[in-house]
Amino acid sequence: MSHVLAFDLGGSSLRLAIVSADGTFLGSVRKPLKIGGYGKSRFEVDPMTWWTAFVSGCAELAGMGHDFSDIQAVTGCGFTRTQVFLDQAGNSIRPAITFQDSRSAETLAEIRADASAPVRNATEQLSPYDPLARLLWLKAQEPDSWARLSKIIEPKDFVNLMLTGIAASDTISQTPMTRALGESGNNVLDVLNINPEILPGSHSPFATLGAVRQGLPYPLSALVDVPVHCGSIDTWSCVLGSGALVAGVAYSISGTSDVFGVMADTRHTAEGLLSVEWGPALWQLGGPSQGAATRLQWAMERFLPGADLETSLDEALASDEPAPLFLPYLDGERTPWWDPDLRGAFLGLSTAHGSADMVRGVAEGMNYLSREILSRAEQATGTGVSHICFSGGLAGNPALCQLKADVLDRPVHVPKNRETGLMGAALIPHRLLTETGAVDVDSDVYEPNPGRRSYHDTRFSIFQSSSATIKQISHQLSKSAKI
Repeated sequence: MSHVLAFDLGGSSLRLAIVSADGTFLGSVRKPLKIGGYGKSRFEVDPMTWWTAFVSGCAELAGMGHDFSDIQAVTGCGFTRTQVFLDQAGNSIRPAITFQDSRSAETLAEIRADASAPVRNATEQLSPYDPLARLLWLKAQEPDSWARLSKIIEPKDFVNLMLTGIAASDTISQTPMTRALGESGNNVLDVLNINPEILPGSHSPFATLGAVRQGLPYPLSALVDVPVHCGSIDTWSCVLGSGALVAGVAYSISGTSDVFGVMADTRHTAEGLLSVEWGPALWQLGGPSQGAATRLQWAMERFLPGADLETSLDEALASDEPAPLFLPYLDGERTPWWDPDLRGAFLGLSTAHGSADMVRGVAEGMNYLSREILSRAEQATGTGVSHICFSGGLAGNPALCQLKADVLDRPVHVPKNRETGLMGAALIPHRLLTETGAVDVDSDVYEPNPGRRSYHDTRFSIFQSSSATIKQISHQLSKSAKI
């Protein structure tokens, strides 16, 4: 039988599934994970915790009675904007620096202040979240680790490395690095005195990276010589699995963090958005934001401690009363601001507001940020999207799905199979794609409520002007904190 072992490595969990050729999930497991936070700017994790979870999850699947000898391919996806640092033997030399991390901000500022003109030019377009900026931090702050560095890869690449012994990546995962090199010039690594050999080889997500090696623990020992496909980032895989990998459609993925983008058949650019080639005649314009579920969890812990999340969220979103306007920049922000010093705020707060109003304000503010990305992308492409494919953990809440449709004023399609990352990964070896790159996905559809259009149009306009103002205030506060 033709089964695929698919994995989806996220910041808060690893999910594995055995998937049949017709897309049926024969068995699945979830292993909780955690990213360590150290202060406001440092976030990291030991990559070996991912592999330990992978081996344990496979053992659970085997314990359920699944025969690993039926598996004919392994493929996966993973969270991105995270660097795993390897030595020459393929061992991790320090904890991986994860997507929220902005520790390189001070290093970039020091380099720009003291370096020669060529170096300043090479770093001018970098944000603290860029992999090249983090390499400069490692070089400056951890010289012993820098001396051992042989390769940098992404999280799902580390799992593939443990399976095959091959340290490589895919073209989409490597876009943040290749973009920085392209913007700064082909000699940027020479200017910064960085050996280009540390960059991994890049392949198509559909490419066969290698085969499962010998010497792995049971049940992986039953997979020796089974092909391992390269795979890609979780966003790309979720978009594929949700049916949004087609021009004229938008995607929204809300898990630990949030990712939003618009698909187009040609390349377009917009301020603050990432333009990435995701396939033949297929480009995405959008990018990741700092938080989704983490923002709601923060709000629940602060305003409704001990309350049931689903019940309290449904009650909060059932009200049509104006909530405080929330600017969701609690830990800086990536798309579209790329500013580690940006901070959040509640506006319009009064004594009439209660805990549920605060939670509702947080949920609305998260979606206004998505609308900002949608607005910029549609203006750049010159075309409005037909609908939005919504996936991730928060897509399981109908009230949040309806709120998204109302705020964005677009139909929202939610796949009935919530594991879109796993489904997208499983499609890679099965190649269940049409000529247009779309797949037929059974979805629930949420239509925008016309009665809420005026309310959200007005609120979004205020959100835009307030975000510009809070940017200036945030920088003033950041400077005052350093005095």
